[in-house]
Amino acid sequence: MSDIVVVGSLNMDMVVRVERRPNQGETVLGSHFFMAPGGKGANQAYAAGNLGASVSMIGCLGNDLFAEQLRNNLRSVGVDTSSIHTDPEEASGVALISIDPEGDNSIVVAPGANNKITAADIRGQEQIIKMAKLLIVQLEIPLEAVMEAVAIAHHHGVEVLLDPAPAQSLPDELLRRVDYITPNETEIFHLTGVKVNDTKTAKVAAAELLNKGVKTVFAKLGSKGVTVVTANQTQSIEGFKVNVVDTTAAGDAFAGALGVALTEGKCVWTAAQFANAVGALTVTRYGAQQAIPNRKETEEFIQRMSS
Repeated sequence: MSDIVVVGSLNMDMVVRVERRPNQGETVLGSHFFMAPGGKGANQAYAAGNLGASVSMIGCLGNDLFAEQLRNNLRSVGVDTSSIHTDPEEASGVALISIDPEGDNSIVVAPGANNKITAADIRGQEQIIKMAKLLIVQLEIPLEAVMEAVAIAHHHGVEVLLDPAPAQSLPDELLRRVDYITPNETEIFHLTGVKVNDTKTAKVAAAELLNKGVKTVFAKLGSKGVTVVTANQTQSIEGFKVNVVDTTAAGDAFAGALGVALTEGKCVWTAAQFANAVGALTVTRYGAQQAIPNRKETEEFIQRMSS
């Protein structure tokens, strides 16, 4: 059994670099195209595995050429993929990503088989979830499946880390079972109605989530770093200054790394610093999973940036 179980999406990313995004009815020429394994759930599982954790992934793939590529990439970093099943009538999920010269991205996701995961599927994986130290979930699969996974984890005393992306409002029933949540500015606005752009507003929004039962909020503020809020303390962790080329998997790398640090017994502040470093390194490279650093690279980066 694995310390970390990730329930979520798997996609093949199709990425094109553009000088600017097209207007309605307009065609623009891209400068470079590549495909790479992605999907928020798979990215987080890959990040945790690449950083040395024992990880299992629960998800769904289609009956196509992408499925085995996505499985094999997770296996390459030790992720147990035996709980990823195949829907013979669906295509695997794909994400169409454009990246501008500043490294910012726009993403259109066709969920495919990711939409076929049901609460019943998750109940069939209860044994794997109950034996874990931490469950990581996101919102690229049906909400009923996410809620079932969280309910199982909560019932068995397994901590829950929620990356609330793509942004949407969520029921209080789900939030009160969440131990750790990692929203960015857009996501925290959808959850609380508070516009966040600095530590002060992040603390106000986080208080709303704490009132709903969340134990710890990691409010991601991009280049401004992360504001960590618990019932007793708030601490801001500065962002690393790096050359940004592609922000595609930064949030997923952060969540996976945070999960690793927490299951290793790190305090929330130290865990956030470690996750911040992994996210920062990820944006200096193109792609999703292929951009996520391993443990050695991360530790060398932290040492270099602190010297």
